[in-house]
Amino acid sequence: MVLAYILIVAEAGREKEVAKALRKLSGVEEADTIYGEYDIIARIRVVAIENLGDFVIEKIRPIKGVKRTSTLIAVE
Repeated sequence: MVLAYILIVAEAGREKEVAKALRKLSGVEEADTIYGEYDIIARIRVVAIENLGDFVIEKIRPIKGVKRTSTLIAVE
């Protein structure tokens, strides 16, 4: 299993809506709104590193209100 954190910049006023949509996705363990350069941090777990890109591109980026993502892969 691969653990990753996705930092998300959302459209102004849509932060809570995006976080709520993220929480509904299978593989998303947590999604919280935060202060700073990014608006949301999501903790996700996928089966293999090969699935990570597809998860971000096909499931996270299409959510209405998502402007930009940055992916951080956790290491042991």
